[in-house]
Amino acid sequence: MRRVELQQNRRKIFMENFFILTGAMGSGKSATLSNLKDSGFTTVNEPARQILSEQRSFDGNGVPENDSSLFVELMLSRAVYQYRRYQVRNVPVIFDRAIPDNIAYASLLSASQQPAKDTSEQYRYNTTVFFFPAWKEIYITDDERKMTFEAAKIFGDELNGIYNNLGYKLVEVPKKSAEDRCNFIKEYIESIL
Repeated sequence: MRRVELQQNRRKIFMENFFILTGAMGSGKSATLSNLKDSGFTTVNEPARQILSEQRSFDGNGVPENDSSLFVELMLSRAVYQYRRYQVRNVPVIFDRAIPDNIAYASLLSASQQPAKDTSEQYRYNTTVFFFPAWKEIYITDDERKMTFEAAKIFGDELNGIYNNLGYKLVEVPKKSAEDRCNFIKEYIESIL
């Protein structure tokens, strides 16, 4: 399932068994990921919430309000770590956000997008990406998610463009229950592997 090519002195890695859930913030990705995990899939949680929780636990600088560039760098580093960690798996691995999402985070936080763009070209996932559109009826804010629904929708729209520009095929996940979304993704993955 893994393909490696050399490109401009960098290894370009394709993991055809790696699938991405992406889209607007608060659109139900995490709940669906939890259902996918309960269904037996190997799943990987999104880096943003992990980094925020870790950095805030010791008043670290790697949070957007202190050092947005460091926050973006930490998220990209974690996303690469997660990718490498699961390369030995020959089963489907489902990521809640992935390396290309860091391009949108960098844009949102006025940090350099180039490291995330370069890394997105180097580390490739299955060309099918599951996109979660903004869904106002389920959107909530919390300690880590403070943006308005409108801002979350714009972020999702930007991600849609980023993934399209990188050559991925976005499959919109229907606005249904987390269980129904899980079944939709499960059936889709089974149909293409």
